[in-house]
Parts: sequence; structure tokens; C-alpha cells
Amino acid sequence: MTTPSLEQQISNLSSKLSETLEHKQREDKFAIEANERFSKNLACFEKYYQEIAQAIKDYQTRDDFCIHVTSTGHGNFFPKNIDAPIYSDDPIAQTQEQIEVQTTHAVYSLTDYTGYPQDDMDTRIHSRYMTALTRHMCDVRTENKSSIKVLPDSFPTAIIFGIGLGYHVPLLLKRTHFDYVYLIEPEFEQFFASLFCTDWFEIIETVDEQGGCLFFHLGIDHKSFMDDIEKISEDVGAFSLVRSFCYQHTPGQTLNTLIQKWCSDYFRFQFGHGFYNDAVTGLAHSIHHLRNNAAILSKSPTGLDFDTPIFIVGNGPSLDSAEEFLKNNQQNAIIIAIGTSIASLHNKGIQTDFHVLVERPYSNYKIFGDILPSEEYQKVNLLGLNTLYPDTTKRYKWAGIAAKGSESGTCLLNLLSQIHLSQGLPLIPYCNPVVANAALSFMLFMGFRNVYLFGIDNGSQPCGTHHSKDSIYSQSEEDGSEGYLSLKFDGKALEGNLGSYVISNDLYIVAHAQLERLISHYNATSCMNVGHGAKIQGAIATPTDNLIDLKKPLDKVSVIESIKQGFFEELPLDDVEEKFIAVDKLQDVCEHVLAISREDVDSRKVASEQLRRQARFIYSLRDTSLAHLFHIIKGALLYYHCPMITLLYQYDDEAFCLEKYSELNLLWQQYVEEIRDDYAMNYDRTCDLGKEI
Repeated sequence: MTTPSLEQQISNLSSKLSETLEHKQREDKFAIEANERFSKNLACFEKYYQEIAQAIKDYQTRDDFCIHVTSTGHGNFFPKNIDAPIYSDDPIAQTQEQIEVQTTHAVYSLTDYTGYPQDDMDTRIHSRYMTALTRHMCDVRTENKSSIKVLPDSFPTAIIFGIGLGYHVPLLLKRTHFDYVYLIEPEFEQFFASLFCTDWFEIIETVDEQGGCLFFHLGIDHKSFMDDIEKISEDVGAFSLVRSFCYQHTPGQTLNTLIQKWCSDYFRFQFGHGFYNDAVTGLAHSIHHLRNNAAILSKSPTGLDFDTPIFIVGNGPSLDSAEEFLKNNQQNAIIIAIGTSIASLHNKGIQTDFHVLVERPYSNYKIFGDILPSEEYQKVNLLGLNTLYPDTTKRYKWAGIAAKGSESGTCLLNLLSQIHLSQGLPLIPYCNPVVANAALSFMLFMGFRNVYLFGIDNGSQPCGTHHSKDSIYSQSEEDGSEGYLSLKFDGKALEGNLGSYVISNDLYIVAHAQLERLISHYNATSCMNVGHGAKIQGAIATPTDNLIDLKKPLDKVSVIESIKQGFFEELPLDDVEEKFIAVDKLQDVCEHVLAISREDVDSRKVASEQLRRQARFIYSLRDTSLAHLFHIIKGALLYYHCPMITLLYQYDDEAFCLEKYSELNLLWQQYVEEIRDDYAMNYDRTCDLGKEI
């Protein structure tokens, strides 16, 4: 090997020294810019996102926290417990390459709107217009147009998984205009580091000036992420999620789990918005509950023994294994029957104390009149939601009604309560979609914590039956057994309470998630989930064999009366004045929506803005004295606007999308016109679904 000459060695050392000096200069320049950027970012977050600003101020960095400066003068970062930096030596070029790949081969969320049931026999307004919508979407699909591959220059929503140091966000927003942007970063440290590298203050102020929405989801896990998304969907509208460009910036197991959770739970944002007929019926039933002088939940818990054993009994197959325990202990606990389990308990010789019901259709009212003798109902107290068919309350010894959240009737009752009682009504949380949710919500709201859950299975074991053997349901469609047909479980799975798993469906998966949220909301650590149903996070998994008979005698009459007197009272009025019904105001609302919808559109972006203006007008009613009108039209708007925004951005051919959008827009206008005209005639008409006319 030839030894370098002295001149060569000096030259090499000089070159290295020069590189070191240049790098030192880059670091000094970056440090000045980064600190100034951090200060501007923090000030901006203090203006727009106070909670995030406080989290930034409170954040304690690890000892080896460091932003490394690359040869291109940009920051780079080694995440905690990771031996490699997030980026290469040129983060911007790397990010630009990533954006090019992910926007030219874009991944989108997409809902199929061709599967809504087409029932020409159902003459309700919503059913007719959903049938028409479904047929329109089916016709569109037969055209076989090419779907959008490359992300266009405007798109409804971006869901960005991974913030890293944030380099991709301004580049992506410069390329495409989004109405809604969701930024998801499970590692708060990375977001904190990005404050030194990305001009968030420019991004936030630009989005604000454009009238867009920017949502940060920082330091979250998959559960809190879905909770956040559901809350935003409720506050802003599901149309902010149904057509989304999905972008992953950084790798990582936590982020991958979040993406998987988003994909598996996406169905929650596609349906279940409520709809006009549901909303106007709920309003009518609330009005009739007032006319019937029903006792309304209006007080907070006082003076109760919250250790009182509460048995909430569903109709799942695991109920049968607890039959002996329930019989032996029925005098030592309050028995809460949910839905059809009242018949199963009656057949087992167990007396119900409270029956919980929530359904609004007349057909449900009729079924319950058929499954139990009328004299038996006179021994039982009812707990129901204000959506309940109003004649139901007349069957029982006593009836108490709670206001259900996100309901037109609830908004009206709450307004009347503020006027006549000088207080709003309490809303029991997470009380839907099924009656088990309402029952547990009632009991936890009242303060009871010694709660046993029986037969609340949210599914069935793989080879098991779907209900108790004493239920009103046929055990099998194939074996010719008598009874009502039950809702089918369609193969989706939930973890089993005592191991294995149960077969479920979308409805019960949502109900199951709501039970878990409810227990978490109240930090109820002593709820016992008995038997082989689905595992409920936060509840104590309890085999039937482990149950110990209750020895403490219970003065049931006293407890029941304390519940009635302690929480419920009648509102001091017999009817609702027309000015509060606001027929004329609904007509004005509908006319304004129609006026916007009739404006000419010549591009996807203009059409998208047309939808957004309608939605923002409707959502502006939400926290006003006209909030009940918001719920009257909100569901219809979501059920039409979600497919309309999807259709606008589904196919490459923009002219085709606009043509089909215009056709669907005409249906939407007709729907709004029918709502406008129907409300004046039917705001107090009770549900007749299932009634022979």
C-alpha cells in the first residue's frame, strides 16, 4: 500500500475540516431557524389548539432527545428505541418521492351505496328516497367507468397516518386541496420534534383561511383514535370521513394497528345516521309523553345505597346457566329485564322489578302486548327512552322516561325543561343502539356500581343458540320450532368472556363497544359480566359457578320507590306550544337548503362546496333553540350527502361524475321538499309501522 504524501494528507484533512465547518454552519443556521419556528408554532397552537399547546409546554424530552441536521440542512430524528433515523440524508427529496408514489397510486376509503334494501312496500319518506338512491347508484355502477387512481387537485378528506417531522404535510396540502384533514401520530415525541422542522403555523393559518378543518390526533392508541373519530363524525358529520385519501408517512407497529382498526371499524361511519321518519317520530313520541304526564328523568342521585345488587338481565343463551342463581337471589337484588327477556324471566318464574325498553315502532309495542299477560305488566315498573312508543307507559305499574341524546324530541324536551324547571335534562350516555346499553346506562347514571350482567352476550358461541331456551324466539329456522325470528349473526367475531369467541354482527359489535365506553365513562370497576357471552372490557368476567348467593336482605320496595322519587318528575305542562314546534322555521330551513342545492355547479370542487355549505348551515342549528330541527333533517342530509360526495370523487371522468351528481341532487331536493311539507302535518303523529290501517 502506498502511503499518501504529506500534501495529500494535508489536503484530505483540509477537506474534512471544511466539511466539518460547513456542517457546523448548517447546524448553527438550523438551530436559529428551528427555535424561531418552534416559538411561532407554539403561539399558533395556543391560538387554535389550546390543549395541544398545553401538552407541548408540559412535555418532558428524554435526555438524548436531539434533532440531527442532514447535509441538505434539514432536521432528522431517531425515534425512541429505534436505531435508524426517520429519513435519509435528504428528507425533502425522500418525502417528495413518497408523495409521488402514494398520490399516483392512491388508496381511498369507499362505501358501496348499492346495497340499501329496496322495499317498494315501505311507503315512509326515507325508505322511498333511499330506494331511489340505491337504484340510482346501481345504474351508475353499470356504466363501468374507470375509478380515480391519481389523487386530483381537490379531494374531500385526507387521513394521514404518521406525522414524523411533518415534511409531507405542506407538500401534500400544496398539491391537493382538502376540506378535512386528519393527522394521526401515536408518538407525541415525533410531533414535538416536528415543531422544530415544519412551519405548522403556516399550515394551520392557511387551512383556517380556506375554511377547512384540520384535526390532530396525537399520542393516541387505536381505541382513543376511534373514540376521537366518532366524536368528530358526530360534531362535523360523517361526510367528513366517507371519501378519504389515506396516506401513511411513517412505519411502525402502533401505526399499523391504528390503520387496521380504522379499516375494520370504518362501517360505523357509513350508516346509523338517523333519518327523517325516525326523527319526526321521536319528536312526536316525546310530545305524547308530555301529554301523558310521564315522569321524566331530571334529577341527580341522592340518598341511595349504591352497593345495592342490580341484576341486568338480557335474553342471550348464557341466561339459562344463571337461572338457578337468579331464582335463589331474586329477593335480594333489583331485577332489570331488558327487552324480550321479561318473557324469559316470567317463564322461569322470576319476577321483574324494572323493564327497560327503547324502540319506537308500533310493531314492538304490539309484540310486547302479545308475549306477556297484561296483569303481569301491572306488577312491573318501566324505564324507557323518550323515543319509546308512548302508549307503552300505560301498561305498567309506573313508568319513567329518560331523554336520549342526539334526538329531535330530546332537544324539545330540554328546551321546555329549561323554561319550566330552570335546568336542562340529564342525558344518560351511550344508551344505544340496543336496550342493554340503555339499561346499564340508567343504572350507572343513578350511581349503582354493584351490577351483574346476565345474558348480555352480544352474540352466540360458534355452536350455540342465539337466545335463552325460554325466550320468545325460534331456536332455529330449520327445525320448525315456534317463535319469532331473531336478528342473524353474520360471522363477525368478538372475544369470549370466558375464553374462545362469540359470533356476532355489526349491530351487536357497536352495542358491545358502547357498553365498554359506558363502563369506562363511569370508571365502574365492579360490574360482573356473567357467563359465556362476549368479553366486555372493564367488566369482571365471571363464570356462573363462581357466583355466591347474596345473604344481605334487601328492602326492594324502598329501593324501587327511591329510584322513582329520587330521579323522576313530571314537567309542569300538558302540551307543547306551536311556537316551539317551529313549523315555519323548518320551512325556512328547507328553503335555504334548497336554494343552495339549486345553484349551478361546473366542477367537483364547486359541487363539493355546495354540499358543505348546506351541511354547515344545518349544523349551525345544533346548539340553538331550533336544535330539534337540526335532528329532523340531519339524518336525511347525511344519508344523501355521503353518497353524493363519494360519487363526485369516484370516477376519473369528471363530467360523468357531475352529470350523475346532478341527477342525485334532484332526488335530494325532492326529499327536502317532502320533509318541508310533511313536518307540518305529522310532527305529533305516533309511529304506525306494523299497524293495520
